[in-house]
Amino acid sequence: MLAILIAAVGIVSILYFKNKDNRELTKTQVRILMVLRFISFFLIAFLLLSPFIKNLKRIVQNPIVIAAWDNSGSVIADADSATAAQSVNEIKELVESELGDQYTVVNYTFGQDIKLDGDLNFAEKKSDYSELLTTISNNHFNENIGAVVIAGDGIYNQGMNPVNMTDEITYPVYTIGMGDTTVVADARIQDVKVNRTSFSGNRFPVELDTRFSKLAGQPLKLSVFQDNEKLAETVITPPNNDYFFSHQFILDSGDPGLKHFTATIETTENERNTENNSAGFVVNVLENKQKILILSEGPHPDNGAIKSTLEQQQSYEVSLFSEEPYPANLSDFNLVVLNQLPSSGISMADIISESRNSRVPLLFIVGNKTFLPQLNTLATGVEINPMAGSPEETQAIVNPAYGTFSISENFREVVLRFPPLLVPFANYNLEPGFTPLLYQKVKNIETSKPLIATGTLNGRKTGYIFGEGIWRWRLYNYYFNQTHDEFNELINQLVQYLALRENEDNFMIDFQPVYAEIDDIVLKAEVYNDAFERITTEEVNIDIVNDTGEEFHFTFDVQGDSYTLNAGKLPVGNYNFTSEVTIGDETYTETRSFAVTAVNLENVVTRANHRMLYQLASQSGGNFFLPGQASQLVDEIENSNQFKPVSYFQEMVNELLNLRWLFFVFLLLLSVEWFLRKYWGIY
Repeated sequence: MLAILIAAVGIVSILYFKNKDNRELTKTQVRILMVLRFISFFLIAFLLLSPFIKNLKRIVQNPIVIAAWDNSGSVIADADSATAAQSVNEIKELVESELGDQYTVVNYTFGQDIKLDGDLNFAEKKSDYSELLTTISNNHFNENIGAVVIAGDGIYNQGMNPVNMTDEITYPVYTIGMGDTTVVADARIQDVKVNRTSFSGNRFPVELDTRFSKLAGQPLKLSVFQDNEKLAETVITPPNNDYFFSHQFILDSGDPGLKHFTATIETTENERNTENNSAGFVVNVLENKQKILILSEGPHPDNGAIKSTLEQQQSYEVSLFSEEPYPANLSDFNLVVLNQLPSSGISMADIISESRNSRVPLLFIVGNKTFLPQLNTLATGVEINPMAGSPEETQAIVNPAYGTFSISENFREVVLRFPPLLVPFANYNLEPGFTPLLYQKVKNIETSKPLIATGTLNGRKTGYIFGEGIWRWRLYNYYFNQTHDEFNELINQLVQYLALRENEDNFMIDFQPVYAEIDDIVLKAEVYNDAFERITTEEVNIDIVNDTGEEFHFTFDVQGDSYTLNAGKLPVGNYNFTSEVTIGDETYTETRSFAVTAVNLENVVTRANHRMLYQLASQSGGNFFLPGQASQLVDEIENSNQFKPVSYFQEMVNELLNLRWLFFVFLLLLSVEWFLRKYWGIY
């Protein structure tokens, strides 16, 4: 700033004191011209420094009212659909017309998706109230939300209970209870739990959750059909008018292919909703017989427990080696089980290297003889750092977030009582691709240490049992339940997941055998060169054909070191696809199939849940209304003193160079100086 002042004074002095042409001017005239030139030069030089100006701007936000409309099918399921739809639309028009003048009204529709200004067609297949509240909070962060109005039946079958989110809500929620709350006679299948993949010749469990309302003492048949052939049946007699019952059937897989099954509950004469009396599910039955190799450091009862379980399944061929020499060629096997290997006397470096080259999955059973330092150096996805102390006895607790394969409720209950395993006293570090199925419970203290974990490392599946003595689990299971079912379920599910190898060549497609009609069809592909290095330089194409022969052609997109395809949503039915890629002179082809199943969640529970809506409103500071009281809701919002405009000051920073009026100041200063010079005869 000082430099600019000095420069301005110097230039003005040279221009008007040293210039002989200015001698004709009086001192007053010179001083006037000097001031004008000084101000002009100083301002121009000052602006070249890009100075900023700060000021406070007052911003006023009028309150907004957010109206959310339940667009799921259950809203019109138990009533005349046209009348119910008309009622919702009339309430929507009333809220918009009465509140639109005073507030800014923002409309959402919600079901499985949240849409701004969406169309009300009641075609959504799921209801998610928690996602609605989360979307409102995210989209209107720091906005002046006066109130949220939710019109719906209160039935949610996706997401969490919205009442549990009231602590996070900073605005009142007013709810309008749609639908019918009358308790009527109803027998329904609430959920089907089944693994989507099985092997030909095996048996697989399917667990059906059922609920009965106002049907006490009435025997009803629960059956499972395949192509109109009855496979299994049981009779359920509800002891009261609100009875929940879960039953597990064991079904034969049969021949390979996509198998469609239907579970049904016998209907009664006075049932209003019979669409929830049946539920379909699809199982992908594979034909390959799995070869399992068990390698062990000497005889061990855990070997016999695993071998006995697997040999009950026709699709497994089990080979057991309890001493060297072990088989050198592992490519013939679908899974290698290493029981307490590597040990201090037996190195597994060659075996593990061979399994890595042939991409054979591994299942490690860690025991007292396992040589942990070598295991850690083999880079198998887990690092076990032993601490000073003896091995400790550990019981199992289930990881509720585990989703790689499903396990039954019976197993979840029984495994808590299984005797402890002997595990290393150590710290456990899992690679990001691994997820614990069971955690360790030491002396009644639940820990985050894994007891059983599975994952994928460099495209190869790997599993870990971090303790020895699972043979005790099998004995306990039979001693107390007279069956090995829960132990067999654990071993079968674990081995089936690990042994299932999608492909053996340079081209692999990863997909789900069953998709829901509301889900996008997403497939992933991996391409390897002859050195089994991932490449993404080649184009991967796929043709998908439905039941009627209609064909859809797609090209995979490259994402990172793999390929991804999102084919969008497809209609319900069976689909076959052929995908191919050319690597050099070789063309690799994959031909597989999948099914798209219908989603019937909105017809499972159709009785409105006004209690949830009342709790949501009361705990957030709002009120609950019935459809006929919509005008009262509008009056309460209009007469509320809480909904006021909010003003705040925002600091604004602008460059002085952007102020337009400064241009006219410069123009005025320079123009006046030029005029006076001409007027006083100085050219």
